[in-house]
Amino acid sequence: MPSTAPPPRALAHGIAGGLVLMAVFTAWWASDSLYAGHRPAAVAFTALGAAAAVVFLVQAVRLVRAGRSMPRDLDAVDQEHRRRSGRTFGIVFAAEGLLIGVAAGVLNGTGHAEYVLPVIALIVGLHFYPMAWVFQRRLDLWLATWVTLVGVAGVLVLALSAASRDQVWAWVGVATALATASYGTYMVRYGNRLLRSV
Repeated sequence: MPSTAPPPRALAHGIAGGLVLMAVFTAWWASDSLYAGHRPAAVAFTALGAAAAVVFLVQAVRLVRAGRSMPRDLDAVDQEHRRRSGRTFGIVFAAEGLLIGVAAGVLNGTGHAEYVLPVIALIVGLHFYPMAWVFQRRLDLWLATWVTLVGVAGVLVLALSAASRDQVWAWVGVATALATASYGTYMVRYGNRLLRSV
């Protein structure tokens, strides 16, 4: 028989934190579509990314507020899992930031600045693989593969074709924003299930 106990506050706050990250990154990646110029499609996609970010932030606030009525305590197994997953998440997130900083510095310093955005996408995609293990979610594997392929494709197109940097950066931004928006949408739906259980 399924448990009717309310979810722990830490779960609601964890999803809320993820939604804040997806709001920021969705708006940022979507705005990269403007590298293609202020065309109606690029402006519309940027606006959609901003709208998605607002939805994600509103859901994050709802979860934090609902968390006040959720129990603070986790059982021993959940406490240990939270401790380990939090530590691993922090390590992966820090490594991602460090790699992005180093890669951007090297590429800019060696006159290959046009590769910065697709390489960032590549690093972002790769960081989702350990996240799939940390959070035990298959979705992370799909997003990891998608964004990694987008980053690799961006690098190859720049290296092997006459496509301009702005063209490549625009479609890399669009493709990556679709991934972060998908992740945020998943979190919104999961958050709704939590809210209904309170």
